[in-house]
Amino acid sequence: MKIPGFGIINSRPMMGRRGRADIGYALSARLFMLLISLLISSFCHAQPLINLSSNMAGVGTELSVRYLEDTDHVYTLEQVRSEPLASRFLPLPDGKSNFGISHSDFWLRIDLKNSGDQSLSWLLEVAHPLWDHVTFYTDGGAVQTGGDHLPLADRAIAAESNLYPVNTPPGTVQRVWVQLSYDLPGRAETQLLLWTPEVFSQHYANIYFIIGTFIGIGLLLVLYNLLIGYSTGLPEYIWYTSYIMAAMMALLSNTGLGYRYLWQGSPWFVDFAPVIFSLLTLVLATQFTRSFLSTRESLVVDRLLQALFVLGGLALLSYLLGWRDYSLKLTLLYALLTVLFPVIGVWKYKKGRSDARFYVLGWSVWSLAIFIAVTRNVGLIPFDFMTRFSPPLGFCLEGVLLSLALADRINYLTQQKEAVEQKHIRHLEQEQEMLERVVSERTTALEQAMKRAELLAQTDSLTGVLNRRAFFENGEKELERARRYQTPLAVVMIDLDLFKQINDSYGHATGDTVLIAAINSLQSMTRTVDTFGRIGGEEFAALMPQTSLQEATDLAERLRLALQELDISVGELTVKVTASFGVTAVDVSSESLVEAMGRVDAALYRAKSRGRNCVEQAELPDLLLNPDVSS
Repeated sequence: MKIPGFGIINSRPMMGRRGRADIGYALSARLFMLLISLLISSFCHAQPLINLSSNMAGVGTELSVRYLEDTDHVYTLEQVRSEPLASRFLPLPDGKSNFGISHSDFWLRIDLKNSGDQSLSWLLEVAHPLWDHVTFYTDGGAVQTGGDHLPLADRAIAAESNLYPVNTPPGTVQRVWVQLSYDLPGRAETQLLLWTPEVFSQHYANIYFIIGTFIGIGLLLVLYNLLIGYSTGLPEYIWYTSYIMAAMMALLSNTGLGYRYLWQGSPWFVDFAPVIFSLLTLVLATQFTRSFLSTRESLVVDRLLQALFVLGGLALLSYLLGWRDYSLKLTLLYALLTVLFPVIGVWKYKKGRSDARFYVLGWSVWSLAIFIAVTRNVGLIPFDFMTRFSPPLGFCLEGVLLSLALADRINYLTQQKEAVEQKHIRHLEQEQEMLERVVSERTTALEQAMKRAELLAQTDSLTGVLNRRAFFENGEKELERARRYQTPLAVVMIDLDLFKQINDSYGHATGDTVLIAAINSLQSMTRTVDTFGRIGGEEFAALMPQTSLQEATDLAERLRLALQELDISVGELTVKVTASFGVTAVDVSSESLVEAMGRVDAALYRAKSRGRNCVEQAELPDLLLNPDVSS
């Protein structure tokens, strides 16, 4: 049986000295190559040492730190110190300490060497202040904890960032582990800095001075613009000052000062504050843009800005539902989209808004600051002093420029007001010149309207002839005229036969059409001096001056025949209609119009009782002598 790899030894038990020498050389070569591979591997995985000194001012560790990502939050110190995890520590990718938005725990490991002959006391700083939990470990040293879920009094050093005091004996190499973690996803910035205590104290004082300067400038801008806003009443000042105050709160939240001085006892709000104040800053900035640039004049632009409000609401809702990673990503997207605000300002400037120039300058600075903040937070640029304070510096510069923009807006509005006043004065002068003409035209129109109103009051709305009241008013005048000049006066009363059957059979709309057509036909055969009116539903009357009884009777007969031969078309329907007529002569010397109408009405009913479609003369008073009465 042959054993793989050892066949050359078993195949020749009586091998010569030369053969055994060849085998020895082959084994030696293999052992040498294995040793070389192990040396190369050890060299590749060796962790660079950081040489300590007595004057360290924020010494970076990016090239010397090794990291291990714990996605399941399960590793312990003993596990990461031992194999196989100990060999899985890797250099930072391209030396960048920012891993973007992450929910993982991060273990950092650094090796330090004190080459001097005296012990060195120094500080290890986790520069990002928003980690929930930070734990420091050293060989043989006490475990120290930090993070913004731990009160400052329980930290080794009460500072906004997490500091770990270390003492390194002379001539020794020391290993330090740092565990960083969030309860919910957050910005995974893993930068470690080395300080000597005296240098850090000076650095800490400088940081306080810088942040205090930013806050002081912000408060001055708020106070200044509140006073101007109160005096002018412009809503832009309210949105601007609210935006500045929200930006200051966001600055306090992201630098850890808010945690230290305002909400240290509330871990939930410690995590919530950077999100809510950043979102509030963005929302108020958007509303200020809408108000300042009057974007409601353009529906599309205003709808796009309103869509940003929806994006902010989604970010807030995501946080409240426990999805902080999505909330932070949506917030960063919102911030990135606001870099388009200067484009809107340029568009408004080209449309004649001269006060938009400072807005464009201010928001260009804002856009640069936002771009730096977003690219830093997603790990595209390093987290250092410049990138840390570029956004608040940009906000201050932008705040000053926006204050100038608001002042420029007051000048713009003043000029617009003066222009409007001048235009108004010119309009008043023109209107004063036109006033008399307008008054004259209005007076004429009013008179015409009164005449039209009087006509409408006297006219039947359906047929257009005189209504009952107007017929009797005009008839009294005609009777008075006939009595004065002793001229004859006759009355003809007309009633359409069986008109109710037309309404019942074809509907009232058809009945109205038939009624109008019949009356138009009858009225067209009367004189303009005759008074024609509607005195009932389908009853009409004609008062004819200078007309005898016989003449009126003849006219009534012609009207009857014309109506009998009339074909009235309603759509595809043809309707025939007839009428009954009553005729009388008025005794102008003693009879009233009402008495004459009573007699002619009786004659009309006799005509209807005779079978309809006929003419019937009324009985004459005794004083009227007219022997030529025909029936």
